[in-house]
Amino acid sequence: MLYKKGCYDNYVGANIKHIRTFFNWLANDQAISTGSYHKLFYVRKETIEIYVLSPDQLKFLIHDKGFHNSLTLAEQRIKDAFVFGCTTGLRFSDLYNLTNKNVENRNGGFYLKTRSLKTKVETSIKLPAYAIEIYNIYRTNKKKDKLFKPISLFIFNRTLKEIGKKAHFDQPINYHREKLGNSFIKDKRDLKFYDKMSSHMMRRTAITTLLILGMPEHLVRKISGHSPSSSSFNRYVNYAQVYIDNEIDKVHEQLLE
Repeated sequence: MLYKKGCYDNYVGANIKHIRTFFNWLANDQAISTGSYHKLFYVRKETIEIYVLSPDQLKFLIHDKGFHNSLTLAEQRIKDAFVFGCTTGLRFSDLYNLTNKNVENRNGGFYLKTRSLKTKVETSIKLPAYAIEIYNIYRTNKKKDKLFKPISLFIFNRTLKEIGKKAHFDQPINYHREKLGNSFIKDKRDLKFYDKMSSHMMRRTAITTLLILGMPEHLVRKISGHSPSSSSFNRYVNYAQVYIDNEIDKVHEQLLE
């Protein structure tokens, strides 16, 4: 039924997992015998492509003043918040809950200390100069005031796509999904990279950028809050390795000319 309604393997699998958990609860916690057929429920999973900013794209958004000044004030605020998120790896909810109290000046450096609303994991990360510059632009004199002006997730994501379009992040992409284990292109229209720009890209970009630039995995895990056995973190590792391999191939091609 879920497949007939257009759902994909991840959503269907999540529902099957909840149903299986419910039957386990009935049997183990409530001592209600329902049989063991629920153990045969198969939870499907699909691997969805990771879309992140390349280091060059991130550097463009950070340093290109001409591009920054070409944006509207609202777009500038969202671009700055996005860059801050791509640097710190914060989720949208955590990013827009930051206050002045989250930033500390210690030993001549500025540190961002946060506690994730989703995972309750506390992290501390040293901020680079450009992130400190963004912080100083939006900070207020009141410690409890939000650093970034509150905005809806819908407006944030829609504006990001407009920013990406203006930045010419328009390389063609194919977006694959899976049903019953079969992969297909979800949207056959001409998708561009900026079409996939969203709040999810911040955390993914931060993690992959650290890996691509050579930070050891265990340190990246500490910053991101992933456990050593996290399968989702391994996806970032694999993506980073593919990126590095592609860059090496480009160098090797130049040597063959």
